[in-house]
Parts: sequence; structure tokens; C-alpha cells
Amino acid sequence: MKKIFFTLILISCLSGFSRAQDTTFGSPQKLTHEMSPEELLHKNEIGKNFVETNPPVGPVRNVEEFGRMQGALVRYPFGIPISLIKEMAANVVVTTIVASTSQKNTVINLYVGNGVDTSHCNFLIAPTDSYWTRDYGPWFESDSSNHLGIVDFPYNRPRPNDDEIPKWVAEMLGIPWFGMNLISTGGDYMTDGMGISASTTLIWTENPTLTHEQVAQKVHDYLGIGNYQVVPDPNVNTSIDHIDCWGKFLAPDKILIRKVNPSNACYNALESAASYWASQTCSYGYNYRVFRVQTPSDQPYSNSVILNNKVLVPFMNSNWDDSAKAAYEAAMPGYTVIGFLGQPSTPWISTDALHCRVMGIADIGLLYIRHIPLSATQPCDNNYIIDADIIACSDSAVKTDSVLVYYKVNNGAYQVNHMTNSSANHYTGIIPKQPAGSTIRYYLFAADQSNRRETAPIMGAADPFTFTTGYTNIVAVPDTLWFITVNDALGGKVTYLHNYMTTPVSLEYVQLQSGDWPMWFVDSISAGTFPNTVNPGDSVYIRVKVDIATDRIPDAFYPDTLNYTTSLGPKRVILMINPQILGGISEREEVILLRNNFPNPFSATTTLSFRLSGRGNVDLGIYDLNGRLIRNICSGLLVEGDHSFKWDGTDNAGNKTSAGIYLYRLITDNETLVKRMVLIR
Repeated sequence: MKKIFFTLILISCLSGFSRAQDTTFGSPQKLTHEMSPEELLHKNEIGKNFVETNPPVGPVRNVEEFGRMQGALVRYPFGIPISLIKEMAANVVVTTIVASTSQKNTVINLYVGNGVDTSHCNFLIAPTDSYWTRDYGPWFESDSSNHLGIVDFPYNRPRPNDDEIPKWVAEMLGIPWFGMNLISTGGDYMTDGMGISASTTLIWTENPTLTHEQVAQKVHDYLGIGNYQVVPDPNVNTSIDHIDCWGKFLAPDKILIRKVNPSNACYNALESAASYWASQTCSYGYNYRVFRVQTPSDQPYSNSVILNNKVLVPFMNSNWDDSAKAAYEAAMPGYTVIGFLGQPSTPWISTDALHCRVMGIADIGLLYIRHIPLSATQPCDNNYIIDADIIACSDSAVKTDSVLVYYKVNNGAYQVNHMTNSSANHYTGIIPKQPAGSTIRYYLFAADQSNRRETAPIMGAADPFTFTTGYTNIVAVPDTLWFITVNDALGGKVTYLHNYMTTPVSLEYVQLQSGDWPMWFVDSISAGTFPNTVNPGDSVYIRVKVDIATDRIPDAFYPDTLNYTTSLGPKRVILMINPQILGGISEREEVILLRNNFPNPFSATTTLSFRLSGRGNVDLGIYDLNGRLIRNICSGLLVEGDHSFKWDGTDNAGNKTSAGIYLYRLITDNETLVKRMVLIR
């Protein structure tokens, strides 16, 4: 039904096609990238008869130019050299728009004579007005069903034949067509495939009946763009305010911006543009990496095409061509960068070059890996969790055993771990934790039943995601306390909360006891009060003990955590308790049990309790950390059994004591036991 619906839309939209081709203002030979004087007289007719449809069913993803492409769209008569077509046809299908079968035969002969692989050539017979396929060509999106479609817009030129091409491409590919009534042009639009797109303020100028918010809503509804960057055009004194004349997304975190000499009229504006983008957050969660390409004579080096693993760059037969090639190679490791000179009849110019005249055709069955990479410095004390959504737009199942994360540490060899399908399209894997100061490089791989294979980033090992490991908080050393023997439980285990960083960190909180069985508690801690500043190189000493209990005995090591919080966030110490020590001393009932006070910390009153295995003399008192007696709780002869007493935080004179850590000591005829508690006010 969906297919029939969109076919009817296309038939309706194309029914007036023969009329459209008769209204072209000027022949193709007379048209330029700018509007001709005659076209300017008909500027008000742009978008006049455009048919807007409902948007795709969301969530929508706008396919990025540097994503996987199955082809390229060009038009005859050409605005590009045959050598460029030959290069593209070596790897993808080149669709050439021709006006007739006779023209198609002419082009085939031309291709054969120039060594173009015609098995990778396709033809679309349709009338056109010009060869700027980037400007009027289709934009690709995937919908909630992960099926690709085409989003069309009123082309910002009164060239009705060109404006119809996206409908013809949708019909050729057998995919839905959606009409977005927003006057635009492909040369002034770029997207990262993850919800960020950019245009110059031309998009506002050419849509005066829409508010800025309405423009943003259009691109959100039809293309899934949540962050539409509309920026000034830094190229001054030009009639083409297209973003591809000065900037280009190379990846979700990379943007190329042209650079000129200080004497150039565009210098200040271009430097401001570079600074602006360097301050913006990319879809990976950190600021864009800005790369520059030297264009001292306004060479159109940013007006390039990324076609899978190739970057096709307009060369100007200039001394700066090699510099431009090197700039792309530095920004895009692993890609093959190839330069092409323009034709004498249709030369490259600063506002009209290779990108304007070639439109990529997205792989309509693409395998897409959505992943937010780990970056910057990651904590060195835990494994690194890698999450990704693997989306097969071909409707072919993902090969779950072929979703992998490849990683290497420093200059070592790549290692591989499988990722696990945790839900729907979501996969999770790990990179094992590494020592501080390590550099981790990694990339993801996936395959599906259509035999598509994909990596993220697209160049894989040649251009991997990268992060370093380090200390990003106070670290527990050791980070795991093992209670294996009875002596471990009674004597306690020690960890140090150490600050390996170069700046002080505030220790805000330490969990002093467990809230449930098995009962463990902090027997001693060197931090007197909280918050406690831990300077670089310093540590906080913590001794943890485990109460002996016999009522519940698991059959494996029981894991628990001691939590602590710093000004940089929460952390933990892992406690591993051997169940054998919990039940292995049931015959030791004579042991005096001094329980942890409850609640702890406390502000009003707390209960102190203990158990006696027999009748005897007892002394229970509260002491400060200097050993001074604060309050005598109980002194005298007590019978066998459980006993409890309350302390209200006052001293022997009835005065309220200050907040802090206090000791409570139990002395019997045979033993002395001491524990700590925290009073807060």
C-alpha cells in the first residue's frame, strides 16, 4: 500500500512534466551557476507549484555525504571531465541524466572511447536545464522502518526541469519521495548523519514567509535535524552564498574550512567561522576538529566530493594543488585523495566546482553503525563499555556473530572482541581496562545477510576512534578487598583512596557500613570530617571489617560495594566476601559481638548494641578521635544476651557535641572492641 501511495504521488507530480520542460528560461548553454537576468524576472515562480507531502514517519535520519554511497548522479552535456566519471565508475554506479535515447547512445560511445567501465553506468532519460546536479539533486533519508527515501525541495532557481529530477531518481530507485516546501539548494546544505546540519543564512533569505523557527521545524520533520546551524557566509562579494564554497563536513567530528592570506577581504570572516566551529559541540559530544585548506587565490578546494573511500578534489593547475591534497590526507587518513582539472569549456571557479556538479546516491540498502565513540581521557580503573546500534536498511538480518570491536593499546596489534545483541538493534561490547597513560585506538565492524560489511569510522583501522586512559578521580588502591579467612573479617582489609591527579579533589562522602547482610563496616578512616580535601599524591586510609553471621550462607563469593563520592563524581570499592568465613565459626558463640550503631551517620540519636555470651562486667563509652572520654554509656554487671543503649550526641555534662567522627568502645572481662560512628548536625 505504501509503495502504491508514493507511486500515485509521483505520477501526480510528474503529470505536468512535459509542460515544465517548455518553460525553461534560457537554453542550457546560456545558463550559469547564478540566475540569468531573464531568470531573475521569474524568481517569484520558484516553488510556486511545489507539492508538499507529509514528512517521513520518524524518527528520521538524513544520510550524510561521507556515508556509504552506491552511485553518483551527473548530467550530459557535462560540466565535469570524463576522467572524473571514469574514476567514479571504477567503484560505484554512475547515473547519467540524458535527454533522449539518442543522447544516451552518444554518451555510451564517449564512455567506451575514454575507458569508462560501462558496466557501472546507468542512464536516466529526463529533460534538464543545467548540470548542477548537487544543487537540484535528491537528499536521502531513512525513516522509522529504516527504509531509505528521498526528500525533495523547491530548487532555488526557476529551472523546472532540474527541479523535477529528484522525483525521477526516486522512481528509478523504487523508493518513496517526500516534498518539503523549503526553497533550498544542495550546495548550501551539509549534514553529519546524526542530527546536525548546516547552511548559510541564504536559507532564511530565500524563505521570507517562514520564521527561523519554522525553517528549523521543516528540516527537523523531514530530515530529523535537531541542530540546524545557520551561519553567515564568510565569502564576501560573491553571488553564491553556498556553504560548500568554504566549508565541508568530513566526518561527524571534522569540518574543513578554507584559509586565505590576511590581505584577502574574506580573511577575518573565515577566521571567525573557523573559531566558531571549533567552539561548537559535534554529535560525538566534544568540539569539532577544524581542518584548514589553503586557498590564497580563492581556489575551490572545499568544493570536493567524498565517495566512499575516495575524496575527489578540484585542482586548479596551481602550486597549491599539492598542499590541498596534503590537507585532505591529514584530515582523512586512509582515504585516497585524487585531484581533477576542470574542462576548458566548463572550468572550476571559486564558487562553482566539482561538488556542485556531482551528487552522491546513497546506498539504499546501507548497513549503518550508529556509535558515540569514547574520547579524551577515560578512567583507567574500569572496563570500557562500547555501545552501538547496527541498522540494516536492506531488511537483511545482521549477522550477530559478526558484530565486533577491534582495539589496540599503544603500538600493539589489533585485538578483537565480539559485541552482544542486548536489545533490538543495540549491541554492547567491552575493551578491557588499561593502565593509566595508555592510548586506545578502536573501530567497529558489522555484516548482514545481504553481504554488506561496514566499519565505523568508515575507514576502520586507518582512521580509528581514539582515547587515552588516566586518572579522572580519586582511585581506590586496591579497588577490590578480598575477605577470604576469618582473620580477614576480624582484622579487616585496607584500601587507600589515592589522588594520582595534579589537582586537589574533595572527598564528599564515604559509605561507612552496609545496609543489608552480610554486615561490613568501616572500622577506621583517616578522614576526620567531610568534605575532606585530598591533595595530589595524598591518600585517605580506610580499614573495612566484616561481621561474622551464621544465618545465611551463600555458595559462592558474595560481592558488595563500598561507595564513596568526590567532587568529581561517585566511585566504589568492590568487596568480595568468602561465604565460608560467615558460617565457619558457628562454634565460636563465646565471641562478643559489638554491632554497628544504627543509624550511622546520625543527627539526633543512635543505638549501640552488643551481645554477651555470658554474664560479666561491661564498660561502654563514647570517645573522640584523641581518645578523650565524651560520654559514659554503661558501666556494671550485665547478664548474658543482647543489650542496646541510645546516645543522643551529648557529653557527660549534657552539652551537645560537635559534628564529627566518634569512637564507641566496649570493654568486658576478656575483650576490648572499638568501632566508629559519624555525628552530623
